[in-house]
Amino acid sequence: MKLLLIATTLTTIGLTLPLQAAQYDLPFKGQHFADTEKVFTRDHAVTTSQEYGYDFGGRRYDFDNSRWTSVTTSLDAYNASPTNNKYMIYNKPVHAMRAGKVVGCWRNAPENPRPKLSGDSELTRPWLHANFKSGLIPGGGNMLWVEHDDGTRMLYAHMIPGSISSRLCPHSDNLFPAPKGSNSEFIYVGVEPAQQAMISKGQYLGRVGNSGSSTVPHLHVHLQNSSGVGQPIVFNRGIATVPDNTKPYGDSWKSFAGSTIPQGSQLIWAPRTVTTRYARHAVKSEAYQGVFQHLADSGFKPSWLDGYNASGSVFYNMVWQPSNLAWRAYHGRSSASYQTVFNQAIADGYVPVHVDSHSSGIGSRYSVIFEKKALATLARHDLSYAQHVGVMEQAKDLGMRPVSVSVISSGGERRYTTLYHKAPVGSWTLSSQLSSAAYQSKVLSEKASGRRPIYVTSYRHLGNVNYSAVFAQFPLKTWQARHGQSSATYQNNFNSLATQGFNIETVAGIDGLNSHNYVSTWTK
Repeated sequence: MKLLLIATTLTTIGLTLPLQAAQYDLPFKGQHFADTEKVFTRDHAVTTSQEYGYDFGGRRYDFDNSRWTSVTTSLDAYNASPTNNKYMIYNKPVHAMRAGKVVGCWRNAPENPRPKLSGDSELTRPWLHANFKSGLIPGGGNMLWVEHDDGTRMLYAHMIPGSISSRLCPHSDNLFPAPKGSNSEFIYVGVEPAQQAMISKGQYLGRVGNSGSSTVPHLHVHLQNSSGVGQPIVFNRGIATVPDNTKPYGDSWKSFAGSTIPQGSQLIWAPRTVTTRYARHAVKSEAYQGVFQHLADSGFKPSWLDGYNASGSVFYNMVWQPSNLAWRAYHGRSSASYQTVFNQAIADGYVPVHVDSHSSGIGSRYSVIFEKKALATLARHDLSYAQHVGVMEQAKDLGMRPVSVSVISSGGERRYTTLYHKAPVGSWTLSSQLSSAAYQSKVLSEKASGRRPIYVTSYRHLGNVNYSAVFAQFPLKTWQARHGQSSATYQNNFNSLATQGFNIETVAGIDGLNSHNYVSTWTK
């Protein structure tokens, strides 16, 4: 949501926030979490300074036991030997939520030797280091106090010993030089500006640990003003959902951009760093929506979307790029639903930049990406071959060139979903019924003619694998193409070509096989 400039305050999640309140990054980055891992938080204990604070832990989905869990092992294995490193969140990198200067810190306090076990005595607290009670270790353990330009301060607490650099924190002793009382845990780094390290938003700070007044590995953060009164933390990005053991991919992910994290127990999908390209393959249909929302929330827009059916289940391949204009995208739509969203997008000033079709157990399904810009286009779906040829000739007469020519096999007939743009690409060719051998020959002959593949996808028709490909003269780029790849082979090619500076352009699964098999292209 956007802050309204005509208002004096913004009310959200039951809180009244000041207009144009500073917005913060989450302290984690999505690329450091596997698909089955999420940040976890719930309502924090209310105190004056920590009223709006968060204790960030983690959850992963345990498919063997159909539940969200905080540990990386089975409960039996954890209970037999409870260690900090069995927590999913342990050792995850922590990043600055806002720019500022380090005004207080500690970095080498000993870590609590193990997490709390059920049945441990609250009186003896064996998981806490003995020196904590004697006032030689701060409650925040290894921590940073960061002061922002408006005078507010953020505490990042309980990190792994030594994970905070000495450049950020000059205090390298294990223990305080003298006992500190409960109100004297703030250890200044020095009053001279040269002694106060400046940090930028997103900068690495340390790693999640279990030091100080902490019973399990987690990151504590809270924001307070110059009077020590807790302040709401408004985030610029992030999506959340309530954990549900029956939902391994989350359910109804909601954005809290421009707001605080929703109250109650929440799984948090932290945004990832935006890069030139981000690609995924073999994303399960039921997981797609969450991945889509996560990438959109991170600041990407899709440039390629390919659905395919393997062994009776639907999967998606996708390529994302940094978002630089308004866009919309839809997936897995019936013919009627596809036409409805298509018509609405056109009416709203959007144009299709990519279309796709795939088979499913309930009929043909369609996906489309729109961008808001001025561009002459021609798009059709569910065409027979004869209709496809007719549309291609119409496009030629209009000076258009093919962008997407997706084919599925239905009832023994090829059905075409096509998109044409009026854009200069020089000479081009289109072939939609290539065998594997013919596709390989086509790649070589087109390369010799100075054209490269700008679109390629694949499908199974009457028991045979076919390829649909568009080759064009411009824009000139160095390129690579691969086909007949297993999932492992594709990933190896992806990794190898990335080290050579190639960016993924297209990746498609063969629609209708009983296994995963990919055709893909790269450019630089």
